[in-house]
Amino acid sequence: MNATGTGRPRDPRIDTDVLAVTRAMLVESGWEQLSMRAIATRSGVSRASITRRWPSKAHLVLDAILGATPDLTPFEGTDREGWIRWVVTGSAELFSRPEVRAATPGLLAAIRDHDDLRTALWRGFSGPSTQLFGGADSGESSTATAVLVLAAGAALFTSLIAVEDDTPELRAKILELLMPVARSEPEKD
Repeated sequence: MNATGTGRPRDPRIDTDVLAVTRAMLVESGWEQLSMRAIATRSGVSRASITRRWPSKAHLVLDAILGATPDLTPFEGTDREGWIRWVVTGSAELFSRPEVRAATPGLLAAIRDHDDLRTALWRGFSGPSTQLFGGADSGESSTATAVLVLAAGAALFTSLIAVEDDTPELRAKILELLMPVARSEPEKD
């Protein structure tokens, strides 16, 4: 059954095909040349089917590169040090993916202009992961948020601007600078 419980069930193959085509087209032609019409044509899915699922190109691209929900499995069973290690490593891995590199400049502009998209992205992806930093009731949400912003911001910056400095050595240094947070006493927000 579909999300509203009425009508025909959604065909999951459509989502899979459209998301795969979106990723491929981002790498091949970039954000500027990507259109819902071109994605529909290449995936063999009607444009109406696509716009029922994703209200804009930005929504579709975000789903294609991040998924509908965050993958929290890397955080399962980790301590604070493991959490920080994964945020630094995972952010660098995310921003080094070709489809993410191709989408990021256009997505930044779209997110700037669409507060609903920005809010959903931030709350949907930062909230669940920051709760795992020290446990949901630890009172450390501001510390976790700061670490997430620093690690993801560094990964974004190096992937777009400081490309020649985006090295394993720099990522190790960023991790070294953030690790004292893991060893500090938990603070109450």
